Amino acid sequence: MQRFRVLILNNYPLDRVIKEVELGETPDQVLFGVHRLQDFGFDPIFLPYPAIGVWSRFQRLLSRLRIPLELGDLQQQVMAIRLSSQADLIYAPCGSQTHFVQYLHAIGLYKQPIVTLMHHSFLKGKLDFLRNWQRKLFLQGADKLPCLSKALVKDLKESGADGSKVFSMEWGTDVSFYGPWQPPGLGVIATGRTGRDFKTFARAVRESRCSATIIGLSGQLDDQIFHTTSKLKLIESRNEQPVPGQNRGWLKYPELCQHMQAHAAIAIPLFAQRNLAGLTSLMDVLGLGRAVLMTRNRHIDIDIEAEGIGFWLEPGDVDGWADRLNWIQDNPDEVIAMGKRARSMAEGKYGSAAFTFRLAELLNSVIRKPQIIRSGSH
Repeated sequence: MQRFRVLILNNYPLDRVIKEVELGETPDQVLFGVHRLQDFGFDPIFLPYPAIGVWSRFQRLLSRLRIPLELGDLQQQVMAIRLSSQADLIYAPCGSQTHFVQYLHAIGLYKQPIVTLMHHSFLKGKLDFLRNWQRKLFLQGADKLPCLSKALVKDLKESGADGSKVFSMEWGTDVSFYGPWQPPGLGVIATGRTGRDFKTFARAVRESRCSATIIGLSGQLDDQIFHTTSKLKLIESRNEQPVPGQNRGWLKYPELCQHMQAHAAIAIPLFAQRNLAGLTSLMDVLGLGRAVLMTRNRHIDIDIEAEGIGFWLEPGDVDGWADRLNWIQDNPDEVIAMGKRARSMAEGKYGSAAFTFRLAELLNSVIRKPQIIRSGSH
């Protein structure tokens, strides 16, 4: 089988995360398929993050001068350009790293194909008239731009993306990491970091008959609202990057899962969002097989109500949250059924193995590989 070399550019150190996955400390979905590409004939070449050198210092200077250039990670991309003769394509698991090399690709100065997995829409600001030409080049310079939501596909098309380049690609959860499905415990737990509206959740718990837990970072739960009811338990985690194999940093994923597994449902309370948020926690919902209460977000493609795994809430709706918390308390049999349906979704197309297979097919199509060898595990 012919093999292809893939340069991987990412905005967090994948070598560290791979160690965490190998140690059973993190589910493999956070690798966005890169660790399994070898099964499909692709050899990944991981570029370091953070990448330190003259180009990173130059980029910091541009940032201090407030020059409105969207360049991605210059140091990483210069390394990728230097390695281009040793690789067949670039895969970026996030959309923050590859702007400059995509500009070069758009004008014909970089030849290797580029696939960039998009998580978020372009931010809007006062200087968009200076950024729009860069964003058009960014869209032109990728061979494919798979997106984690259909709403993002729509946004990128409105920004000028070629419809043949942008499409949604469902993320998937690492079912094996979460272990066999376990019956739910009691109460509702809220976790996560990005865009979390824990205050609305705390007020709703105070107004409900349901016990609950919030897991947050140190200093995140100091407001008085978190200390007004005995029904709410608080767990604070150090705001520090974890170290593989060591008891340092915020809660390790296995411990976090133990807390989530001990509850009947998982809550994902969000502020009103213009971008994707809460999807990582939703992957935990599917992997653990729990019912979910979640603030409505146009960038979440899984319709939790249509799938029968939970309920949508509106941003800031304390009464709505309190009502659904009471429902969780009063309907244990339905909550169990919701959790089982969530787990079956993870065992189907929302598994990380299925995501990697779709990614491998995509990379194969970009470099026109004749036929992908289908692994027996898919």
